[in-house]
Amino acid sequence: MKTIHLFQFKDSISQKIPFFDEESQLNTLNDLMTFYLINTEKVTEFIIETSDNFVFENTKKDDLVMMCKEAKETIDHYFRTVVNDYDTLYT
Repeated sequence: MKTIHLFQFKDSISQKIPFFDEESQLNTLNDLMTFYLINTEKVTEFIIETSDNFVFENTKKDDLVMMCKEAKETIDHYFRTVVNDYDTLYT
């Protein structure tokens, strides 16, 4: 058995976290509390135990979705996509 990480962004599942850069990640409670001022995207990471011979490229999307539903752990990552201008919104 081996542990793999799969990432779900919107309707896709991949082995690598999508195109967001680390600087855009919202890590603190304060970051998350200010999300009403910014647009955010959520990427869910699934930590999955699978057989040693698992090959991502040979696995159907429905099977990947089922594996994600049965993951032993999930982590939600939030990323900033666009910052709204505070002065425009509140002046």
